[in-house]
Amino acid sequence: MELFFVISAFVLIGLFYVYKHTLSNSTKSNRINIDNFQEQIETALTLPRDSADDWQNEPATEAMLQEMADRGIWLNQQLTKGQAMNILGLFTPPDGRQVDILKYFNIPYSFKMNQTMAYYLIRELFKDPAKVAEWNNRPPTTTVRQGLLFMEGKLISGMTHVEAQRRLDKLGMTYPEQYREWKQIDRLFLETNNPEVRAKFQVRKITWKRFYESYDAVKATGVNPRVMSGEHIIEYSLRQDDSIVAHAKIRDAMQPASS
Repeated sequence: MELFFVISAFVLIGLFYVYKHTLSNSTKSNRINIDNFQEQIETALTLPRDSADDWQNEPATEAMLQEMADRGIWLNQQLTKGQAMNILGLFTPPDGRQVDILKYFNIPYSFKMNQTMAYYLIRELFKDPAKVAEWNNRPPTTTVRQGLLFMEGKLISGMTHVEAQRRLDKLGMTYPEQYREWKQIDRLFLETNNPEVRAKFQVRKITWKRFYESYDAVKATGVNPRVMSGEHIIEYSLRQDDSIVAHAKIRDAMQPASS
């Protein structure tokens, strides 16, 4: 692991600088000063992509080139799809899967990385077959476990995440209407615990138990889950129990005045 970080350090410093600089200078325009990022773009051009993915060696699409042009990036060379992805990834946060992998292996500052940096780190990490096996054999995530509980009311012990996800997908094909409701529940739970939404209401993280209590109650009033929002869940929860408010002073202010 120490060797992994030593090998990656120089590349990551440059890529992290790009993303940090991009965040600190964000404006309505996506254009950048290419002179400030020339070195990092050159690094991104040389980062290896998986040779097994032949499509990455195909010429970059017009859409990719246009997105680069919109950012003020014009290069006097023909780019492959892989190279274009590396460059555009300098200005894009990691996707959900990348964040999950980095968090699972306790890679620091995963939320501050860009997509290209995350890709490079994961590529180096998964050169170790033991890490690949560990990732594939990890326990099911809380979301997948909750999905199985909703779909069939039980959990089978000993399943890996891959096995549990496969089982959930199969249940979804067998019971499509119930599965569609589960997808709405999954969306709502994420919305309810979105940091910005919770900050708006100044509430703590909502547990699955409390979420389901509020969800069932709001649904019983006739609100379709498709139009339900995380704010619906929090507002109902607050009416039932203001102990979810994060700060005692706010809770006190919400109490009715004594007569």
